Amino acid sequence: MKCAVTFAAMILWSGLAIAQESAISNETAAADDTTAKAESVAAADAKKEEEFKPPPGYKTKTRGKITLYCIQDATVGTRFKTEKCYDEAQMRDLILAKEQNNRDFDRARATCSNPAICAPP
Repeated sequence: MKCAVTFAAMILWSGLAIAQESAISNETAAADDTTAKAESVAAADAKKEEEFKPPPGYKTKTRGKITLYCIQDATVGTRFKTEKCYDEAQMRDLILAKEQNNRDFDRARATCSNPAICAPP
């Protein structure tokens, strides 16, 4: 009887060890896949930085060796449109500033959007 119980315990332990090995090999394969995906994302980001695409409404113009992104804009209080041109670094800063402004606006709007939050009983 002792021999049969010992034999069954050994079989269970070996089954657990095999299951752990397969789980470790699956995690290793998943880690390799994750690394490959991270490298492909990094390559895509590098490609994005190489190919700058201006936002809608901006037109690409070249003046000598410089590439500018221009938009027709009317200043507040006048009907006359003026052309504003930015280089790539200035455009990236402008895009980041607009995104930050949108986040701040959404945060301020969401602060008191729920009466239960603004005026607790």
